Amino acid sequence: MARILVALSGGVDSAVAALTLQSLGWEPIGIHLRLFDSDPESIAEGVCCGDQAAFDARLVANWLGIPFYVRDLREEFSREVAGMTVESYARAETPNPCIACNHRVRIPALLRLADSLGIPAVATGHYVRKVRVGDRWYLAESRDGRRDQSYALYRLTSEDLERLEFPLGELDKETVRQRARAAGLPVADKAASVDLCFAKTAGGVGNLVAAARPETGKPGPLLDEHGRVVGRHPGIAYVTIGQRSGLQWDKTVPERRYVASIDPATRTVAVAPRARLLTRSVTLRDPIWHGEPPKRAQARIRYQGPRFEVTCDGERVEFLDPGPPLAPGQAVVLYDGPRVLGGGTAASVERGA
Repeated sequence: MARILVALSGGVDSAVAALTLQSLGWEPIGIHLRLFDSDPESIAEGVCCGDQAAFDARLVANWLGIPFYVRDLREEFSREVAGMTVESYARAETPNPCIACNHRVRIPALLRLADSLGIPAVATGHYVRKVRVGDRWYLAESRDGRRDQSYALYRLTSEDLERLEFPLGELDKETVRQRARAAGLPVADKAASVDLCFAKTAGGVGNLVAAARPETGKPGPLLDEHGRVVGRHPGIAYVTIGQRSGLQWDKTVPERRYVASIDPATRTVAVAPRARLLTRSVTLRDPIWHGEPPKRAQARIRYQGPRFEVTCDGERVEFLDPGPPLAPGQAVVLYDGPRVLGGGTAASVERGA
């Protein structure tokens, strides 16, 4: 069996991915991608990259008896993910840094490194599958819907998938834990990493954004649909469309209201009843389609969120029934059953019940 480059994060999922491939006869070569620095106190809380993660990844490689390397991508991650996150929030968008991390940094780096080493295939511990339809590969949901990560990998092309393997796509998390324990892997009971792991060392994404762009951390007014001040917000770094908690509301507000829009120039946040925030259609920025754009599909607008019936013309996605509030900057991913058809980033949203 051929050599395969396996991304080892230091967690149980990537460890079992490498173990599974090895048991099938592949020759895994471990690679840990160093994305950012984290303080030791954050490790137990699910931070996936840092000194402890690299140490754990090396432990796994040693236990499996496979070669192991570390690639330093901190500069790329700072620019393409952390920097992008800050600037998006400063523009009053709500980005998904995990999507940027996978498609701007991790997957391209793994494929380039595999090329430089003359290795044909790359594997990760993501909970996704790939399926072939005709002459094309498509990304597909994991069998374990509670762990599915297809939303965060929706931009993978057929050419990417030709070289990528996902050994956990047919498994659930408990089975992965059981296999790790049965094999005696040193990370069998390690806590799972969390979304926005790089922001945990700053105390959350809001604090990260406010530290880099202080103007985004300055409080401002909440205005209702009539232009009346009905409360205060702590800064646009801490606010997103559809939010209600974390805001200071006047006691006289007669009806529950939610964040409807954010003006970064004036630091003013408009609020409205939830019915006025519902998503009727969204125009996509930088869409990617795996084949022809679908005319009818199911859309997911949040990681592991529910799906909604939509129509699509390639750039505009219309919801057959109004969907939940959607913020500019969020990804909209379209599916046909378990198969990912493509998607894009929300540029503008038409709202209303």
